[in-house]
Amino acid sequence: MLLILAWLVSIGCLVCAIIVLIKLFQNEGALKGILGLICLLYTFIWGWINANRLGIKNIMIIWTLLIIVLMVLNFMGAFGAYQMPTNQAMP
Repeated sequence: MLLILAWLVSIGCLVCAIIVLIKLFQNEGALKGILGLICLLYTFIWGWINANRLGIKNIMIIWTLLIIVLMVLNFMGAFGAYQMPTNQAMP
């Protein structure tokens, strides 16, 4: 269940990234667009810097919240995977 939820949040992040990447290509040209495609962190920072000017502030807020939710889900999954079963006797 946790994995499915993480996948859905990842797809939401990808959709937001593609929307901002399209704006990056339209406003900055192909060279910076390719840089944004290679490094999505550049796209994320560029999107926040230009959010008001381009009218994508809601998309950036959603993208940021999805990243935070994804990090929480990944930590929950990682800690859940390392939990020790309680029904086994310790030697």
